[in-house]
Order: sequence, then C-alpha cells, then structure tokens
Amino acid sequence: MDIPALEEDRALLEGFRRGDPEALAAVFRRYAPRVAEVLRHGFTFNSGGRSCRFRGAHSTFDLEDRLHDTFARAFADRARDGYDGLTPYDRYLSTIAKNLVIDDFRRKERALVDYDFLDEAPHAVDFSQPIAPARPADAEALASDKELEALVSRFVDDLGTREREVYELRFLRGLQHKDIATRTGLSESKIKTSERRIRTKFFRMLKKNGYLTGYEKTGGGWLRSVGVI
Repeated sequence: MDIPALEEDRALLEGFRRGDPEALAAVFRRYAPRVAEVLRHGFTFNSGGRSCRFRGAHSTFDLEDRLHDTFARAFADRARDGYDGLTPYDRYLSTIAKNLVIDDFRRKERALVDYDFLDEAPHAVDFSQPIAPARPADAEALASDKELEALVSRFVDDLGTREREVYELRFLRGLQHKDIATRTGLSESKIKTSERRIRTKFFRMLKKNGYLTGYEKTGGGWLRSVGVI
C-alpha cells in the first residue's frame, strides 16, 4: 500500500506531530529511500563563498549512520512541531540531511582553530527552508571530538619552529599577515607560504586518518575547495 505524502494526509500529519509510533514508522518508510539517495549520490554546496561537493556516503555503514542522524533530528519534538505541513516533506528532510553533512564538514574544516576557541559556535547554513534543531551531544559524538582534538594536538607538536610560530599567531591569535611580519621579522610572502603549508599538512593528516573521505576534487582540487590552496 502506497503511503501518501505527509503534507497531503492530514490524519497522518496529526499523528506525526503527536509522535505516534505508527505515524513515524509510516513517514520513515515513505521517505527513507529518498533521503538515502541524497546521501548516497551527494550534492554540491557553498561554504564561506567556496564551491564544494559532498561525494556521497563512502560505505553502507556511513550511509546508515547519516540516515539515522537525519531522522533522529527530523523526529525530535521541536522539528515535528516546526514543520508547517505545507512544504513538501521530502524537501524538508533533504535540508536536514544536507545541513548535517555540512555541519560535519565545517566542524572538521575548522578543527585547527576550534579546539582553541571552544566557545565559538558553528556557522548556520541557510537553504531557505526550515532547519531542525541539532541533537544534544551524545557519547559517540564526544568521543569523536576527543579523537579529533588529539589529532590536532599531535599535528601541532610535529610542526617546525617557524610553522608553529605562524600557527600560534595566525590561527590562535587571529593576527593579520602584516602584524605577524612585524612581530617575527618574516616577510609576508614567507608567512603566507607557511600558512599554506600548515593548512595543506593539516588536511592531508585529516584525510590520512579517515576524515573528509566524503569529499572529492572540485575545480582546482579538494584542497582548493576548502580554501587551502
């Protein structure tokens, strides 16, 4: 039996908003294949004015994990209440799935700085659609953050003297190139070269350790897509 679209079936919508298990199960059966296709085949997106592409889930486990996260967020009380009942629900779900991917991308992209400015909030992504609230951090997410924090720490420890100095002044203190030049006596060109090397080494380290595996070359390469080169 075909399950109607959520926005077209008022009884299903009312049950969905109440959180009835049967209604939630029906919504999952109807929309899970569509969301899985979005996550399997990937999509393009903008981040900080750059064009990037998510290649798609790189394994069955990754696909299942992302699909679970999407529906866990979509079925949360506030997300169900926030759905207007008019917007096609597959579009609403696709927005949630994409935002989860982009949030993950940005968290890893900014890891070089984020673990020194722990109170800095992630940037919001506007797809001109309602965005469901993020889930509270769970044990698995916290463990992942700890792992990433340890990788960043080891990465910084392995930097040479000049690169570590540039890292501290540029990434931790947020100084401009000209200010770093005044403090260090290095030319701005050498500072920019050191910064590029730091970013390149960092993203290669993430790639080697299994991060950013869902992203492919766009334009001048995957490093260029995240502003590294």
